[in-house]
Amino acid sequence: MNPSASVESIAALRDWHAALCVFRTEALESLASAALEIQRADSWLDDQARHWQSEARDGEEDVLRCRNELAQRQFPDYSGRIPDCSVQEEALWRAEARLEYIKEQIEIVRRWYTRLPKLINEEYDGAARRLTNFLEGDVPRGLALLQGRIGSLEAYVGIKPQAIPTPAATPEKGKP
Repeated sequence: MNPSASVESIAALRDWHAALCVFRTEALESLASAALEIQRADSWLDDQARHWQSEARDGEEDVLRCRNELAQRQFPDYSGRIPDCSVQEEALWRAEARLEYIKEQIEIVRRWYTRLPKLINEEYDGAARRLTNFLEGDVPRGLALLQGRIGSLEAYVGIKPQAIPTPAATPEKGKP
């Protein structure tokens, strides 16, 4: 047996229908935006990998240049003494430290290359797919059903009651 519905306002049902339509549109746009952000993150990782590879080449060149400067400076001068090499040694130390930092950054990017797709798959893809299926399947069916019910209620409200003939007034007994 169907329980009766107590509908107080058809306008509230129309508002609810409109709100569901807005929700569906905004949710689908949000899913598209999230997909773009994921692509942007992947592109950023590619850019970072290229950047740090370029920096590694530059860093290796700096280390090589600093080693050559230090090696040239370590030869005795014309008087036979070895000049102070502390500036070249410090430059070499800094270049090697920078190269080590660059290699660490390359390793971090490599780890994220493997980690990011797994995280996206584990945390996002399944939920996004279920929400997309809901928004593209269940919500439109629900909206159509709600629209049909609103139409039925409006048709019901539009029905005018038929005039029921009222019995003619009967005179009271004893009165002419």
